[in-house]
Amino acid sequence: MVTATGERPTEEELVAFRNHVRTFVADHAPPVEAREGHRAPEDAAAEAHLRTWFAKLFDAGLIGGDWPVEYGGRADHHPLHDRIVSEEILRARAPRPVDQVNLAAHVLLHFGSEEQKRSLLPAIRRSEHIWCQLLSEPDAGSDIANVRSRATRVGDGTWVVDGQKTWITDGHWADMGLALLRTDPGSSRHHGLSVFTVPLDAEGVEVRPIRTVGDAIEVNEVFLTGVTLSADQLVGEVGQGWSIIMAGLDFERFGIGGNVILLELLIDDLVSLGRAGTVDGRPALNCEDIRLTVANLAVEVEVAKAFIDDHVERMVVGSDEVGDGSIAKLSFAETYHRVSAYGAELAASVTVDPSDEAARRAKDRLRESWLWSRAYTVSGGSSEMMRNILAKRRLLLPSR
Repeated sequence: MVTATGERPTEEELVAFRNHVRTFVADHAPPVEAREGHRAPEDAAAEAHLRTWFAKLFDAGLIGGDWPVEYGGRADHHPLHDRIVSEEILRARAPRPVDQVNLAAHVLLHFGSEEQKRSLLPAIRRSEHIWCQLLSEPDAGSDIANVRSRATRVGDGTWVVDGQKTWITDGHWADMGLALLRTDPGSSRHHGLSVFTVPLDAEGVEVRPIRTVGDAIEVNEVFLTGVTLSADQLVGEVGQGWSIIMAGLDFERFGIGGNVILLELLIDDLVSLGRAGTVDGRPALNCEDIRLTVANLAVEVEVAKAFIDDHVERMVVGSDEVGDGSIAKLSFAETYHRVSAYGAELAASVTVDPSDEAARRAKDRLRESWLWSRAYTVSGGSSEMMRNILAKRRLLLPSR
């Protein structure tokens, strides 16, 4: 549950904060346009730009503002500030912060020891540490309770880790991983799991990038073979892993409020392409079927936004209901996929003036968004799992 720690800012204060964020992003964002499915840096120069950009956002209190003040947070922080920051970064098509870093930070803040907080949190704020989530496995994708990777405690109190993680976003350039491992070999499902911090440069860690259908490296396989971890790399208590990871993932739910801007951007690109592109020599939007489809998709986006906006408001005051997060996730992911799929179809069927750079970029963005759209229906819990959660927790239907 995300609740405000202070009084809700007035509308005038929120407008002033938005203007401040918009100016900051315009002045400090890297001179590159963010691309869906191509968010990880492709070379050392791009990585340096991203790390510098993220550090500036932390320094300005635009991300990490919800941390306790003693660790760099802002006393005047409100959850709505986070949403505004996310919206303005997306609207500017600037690189957005790594979600896995946010999850790791909140896990450390809520479950980490004082030593872990002192040693690891400053490196996050300086963007020296990019984190990834070592959760999914070949036989435990969205069903992370089925993890088999194990950590075995040995005589001197250290742990030896063996296993495989897969679909690890940003693993190829991350410095640290937050790993969910089975510490009780006789346990099953969500029992007997523990959380550890894992340096990605530790001996026995091997990262193998996976090239996506969009010809980018976003996700990876990570092999853990005899990796030795010290006792102080355990987060929380032994066997507490399931509740820690679930709490960490819960912190991510608020981010969907900002991500809804991605739906608006898709519609913007559809309209721009419909106006600039031609079919049989006339503007695409003059074709009744195209105009009607774009209008219907725009309505779908508004419906998704309306629910997500309401969901965010109820989260702020702590009045959200069981299953609301799953509905919001489904609404965003499935709407994104439908809009981008039609966008790719439209991009393939219209003709644009080769000198029209804006139209060309709209075509490219729609294609890339479609290629990446299925990732949204899987990452953070697949659409099938979201429906299962709703069936069990909201509708109270029996499992069998």
